[in-house]
Parts: sequence; C-alpha cells; structure tokens
Amino acid sequence: MCVAIYKPENVQTPSLDTLKKCWDANPDGAGFALLTGGDKYAIEIHKGYMTWKQFKAAFEKYRLADFAGDMLLHFRIATHGGISPGNTHPFSLTGDVKLLKHTNVRTNYALIHNGILPIKPEGDISDTMEFCRRLAPLYQNIPSAFNLIEGMAGNNKIAVMTKNKVHLFGQWENIDGVYFSNLLWDWQEEFVPPTREERQLLNQGYCPYCDGRIIREDDLFYCPECGEAWKDTK
Repeated sequence: MCVAIYKPENVQTPSLDTLKKCWDANPDGAGFALLTGGDKYAIEIHKGYMTWKQFKAAFEKYRLADFAGDMLLHFRIATHGGISPGNTHPFSLTGDVKLLKHTNVRTNYALIHNGILPIKPEGDISDTMEFCRRLAPLYQNIPSAFNLIEGMAGNNKIAVMTKNKVHLFGQWENIDGVYFSNLLWDWQEEFVPPTREERQLLNQGYCPYCDGRIIREDDLFYCPECGEAWKDTK
C-alpha cells in the first residue's frame, strides 16, 4: 500500500511517532529526498533503510525533524520488484538501473510513487523504477515529462521534486500542511465495511470498483490501483 509524503518548505516534519506508523504499515524499506539547493545538484536522495532502526538513525543523522526545506519521504510495500535497498524510493530520472538503485545520490530530480502503474517493468525492478527510466529522456523537457505523468497517473499518487519546487500528481491528503498519498497507515481511520457483494469479490482477490488486484492484511483490504480500502468486521 506504500505511503508517499511531501513536507513543504517551512512546514514541520511529521513526528517519529507518525513515521513509525507509516513504517509499520509499509515495512519493505524507506527513503527520503531533501531539496538542499546546491549549485550543481540541488537534491540529496538517501534511501535503502530496511529496518526502522536504520531509518530512525538516518532521521537523526540528517536532522530531519529540523529540516526547513522541501522534503519527500517514502515507506514501501513491494508490488513489483524484490524487497531490497535499491528498490526503495525516491528515484532520480535516469535510464541507468545501477544509478536508480544507488542509495545516496545527488541530483536535480527525485520521484516517489504510491500505486501501481500500467507498465511492465523489465527485469527485477519496480514499476516506479521502470517509469523513471522512461521519463529519463524527457528530463530536459519538464512540460513533456509532466504531460506523460499526468497521462499515466490515473489513481496513482506521484511527487516529483525539481531544483525549484515539488509537483504533486493525483489526490493527496493534507494533515497540518503535510501531504500524504493515503491515510491507511493510521489505523485509527474509520474504514467502511464491505457489503456482501463487495466481500465476495474481495475474497476472490479483486477490487469491486476497478477490478484491480487487492492486497489483504488480516481484516483490511486495500486496492493499490484505485486507493479504496475496506475493513471486514465479520
């Protein structure tokens, strides 16, 4: 179900308690991107944290609680590609898979994603990584790149950090000025129980709304394609 987060400039970073909830719901690796404003490369990507202890240490090392600039954070649930440091988000825009998998990168573009894109990855990489490979030829033509993202986003949530600003695609949730791709990490959120007809489809592994494949965790059903969720109370 992944959760992608955008913290704008001069907005308080989400607390470690909040981020721990995000991690617990999405424990397949985490990472973040910082808009630092360097002359040659304006963005730092740090990712590949495969345990909460590793992420918390990085949170403290890079003083994320006090970081005033634009920040992207991502907590992953694997849907395409293996569970590994290289497949965590964010990604730069490059056609080089080795560079996409680097866990510490300086760049002028960083992308995070929540959902499932309608593309087939080549090899053991995620759909997001494949998308970044396809965007790479357009990195010098941002309007064309953004048109491509708009055309493919659908129910996905995508954030692209450039050296000037962060661009959001899809419908995001705003909490205290911070944008979350979904609130499924907050187990206090109220979920609508499925109807009998919906439950039949969910138990077969399909979303009643978009026919996408659902993810089930205990009594929670989630569709990564359209973002709908149900909690079965029976």
